[in-house]
Amino acid sequence: MSEDDSAAQAESRGDDSVAADFAAARITFEHAVAAVGAAWALLCTELQLARSSAIALAGFALLLIVLGVGAWLATSAAIAAGIYQWSGNIFYGIAAVALGNIVGAAFVLFAIRRCWSDMSLPRTRRAIGSITRPKP
Repeated sequence: MSEDDSAAQAESRGDDSVAADFAAARITFEHAVAAVGAAWALLCTELQLARSSAIALAGFALLLIVLGVGAWLATSAAIAAGIYQWSGNIFYGIAAVALGNIVGAAFVLFAIRRCWSDMSLPRTRRAIGSITRPKP
């Protein structure tokens, strides 16, 4: 075997190796594109499911409000009727229900105020402020 033959064989093996590397890279790229496509399809499906669930949740929230108001009105009427039966004066029943509603509204307003102050992240703002302030 001559030197020219061995050099030609080495060159052909190098060409085969490069071609095999390119083929492997192409296959890897195709699989990566397929994986990205599958991930995108999954994301689109998840977003559609989340959208339909959000719409259903909004409808159920509205229904819950309507049913809650109806139950509150029925309970208030029953309390007023019970106090009227017990005392004989209809105004006592109305006053008791009104007072209960006012106390409940005040409680809810104070709870909302506390939630609003928590939503402003006071501890986090203090922590960030203490970090950014220069130490004397």
